[in-house]
Amino acid sequence: MNPLFVPETYVVMGLARSGLAAARQLLQRGHRVLVTDTKSAGELGETLTVLEDTARVAPGELELHLGGHPEGLLAGARAVVLSPGIPLTVPFLVRAGEQGVPIWSEVELASRWIRGTIVGITGSNGKSTTTALTAHILALSGRPAYAVGNIGQALSDFVGVDRPGACFVTELSSFQLETIVTLRPRVAAILNITPDHLDRYASLDAYAEAKWNLFKNMEAGDAAVLNAGDARLAAGAARLRCPVYTFDARPVSDPAALNGAGLADGTIWVRTGGEPVAVMPRRDIPLPGRHNLENVLAAVLMGRLLGLEPEQLAAGVRTFEPLPHRLQPVASIRGRTFYNDSKATNVDSTLLAIESFDRKILLILGGKDKGSDYAPLVRPIRERVRHVLLIGQAADKIERALPTDVPRSRCRDLADAVRTGFALSAEGDVILLSPACASFDMFDNFEHRGEVFRRDVLALKRELES
Repeated sequence: MNPLFVPETYVVMGLARSGLAAARQLLQRGHRVLVTDTKSAGELGETLTVLEDTARVAPGELELHLGGHPEGLLAGARAVVLSPGIPLTVPFLVRAGEQGVPIWSEVELASRWIRGTIVGITGSNGKSTTTALTAHILALSGRPAYAVGNIGQALSDFVGVDRPGACFVTELSSFQLETIVTLRPRVAAILNITPDHLDRYASLDAYAEAKWNLFKNMEAGDAAVLNAGDARLAAGAARLRCPVYTFDARPVSDPAALNGAGLADGTIWVRTGGEPVAVMPRRDIPLPGRHNLENVLAAVLMGRLLGLEPEQLAAGVRTFEPLPHRLQPVASIRGRTFYNDSKATNVDSTLLAIESFDRKILLILGGKDKGSDYAPLVRPIRERVRHVLLIGQAADKIERALPTDVPRSRCRDLADAVRTGFALSAEGDVILLSPACASFDMFDNFEHRGEVFRRDVLALKRELES
């Protein structure tokens, strides 16, 4: 270790995935790390074991403070590194602010040490797909590329990567963006802003403002990417200091009019200065739905801004495999097809899922409410949904939003919804899990919910086809 190195004290608040990654990185760099979590050692389980194993061999010093957040931890702290699920309004963080202790997200911490280009992606919907697709396009072109952040592995896990041209395509939630201080992506995109997390934010404007933090440190040499079809984003473009490019799923007659990526004559075009270039026919996109067209346009535009050629962009899109839990086909049973869209944790995601099918749908809705307004679902449900299957804590609220003439059933759990949906369906129908809610009332996360759905569907298939 550098003899001039002076260790500092960091408080890591919350030992979930990002908290663990931050704590390990700080320990490996020789710092004093005070980990605080409301959970007990038993509840933290394997996560705590991994951290303690790191502490035994790392030069840093670890202190554990479990079962609460002692106020004395703030004395002399360089910063509090915050897990994204913890709101800034909790008393411990309010006191940190009063005492002048900086509050950082794990991504903010890692960005100070990462070696390579950061690409930032946020939005209410499509973040994970666009992050994974952008990283895939870059990697297929031969560039070292990693999909990180809210999509899976924390950015801190990649601080040791030292490869020329490395690119860290980082999915960022509004929670992570609340505590950005110096993070500066080279290219960054907001895909869309629709009502979400209104159980945490006082208003849609407050939620949107957290998203705009993505661009706060970007300058003239960087590039912002916005959805031209989102009125809120289009209106806010003038506030940015860096060049702005747009993507738009609405067809144009002349691709030379584009300032980014768009669609003309059934072909995806991109223009980032000079003449537009054709990338690929829309029909070659392996992902269904208009929302996935927008995701592809955003990814293609970011790839172009990072120096890729049209044929490289097209190859990446054509070979991309959809992420699980996002309009993922599970099985067909007697002419009915089951789709897992467990990642649809807000109303807008569910609207997009419903619009992706031209067949009648039996729709599984419900879970943990996020302060959502379910009224926008009524019209598409009337037009496209044969029957609504309600589960979870939000079932009462959703049912109140549905007119009395909309067929619906209350289901005990996901297995009951799967079987009830099948019983009420007709050949050719879609049985769709697209809950418009968080999962935490009944499941660990949306992945767990999707896996349970898949298990229940396959169990029904075995039973009926044995």
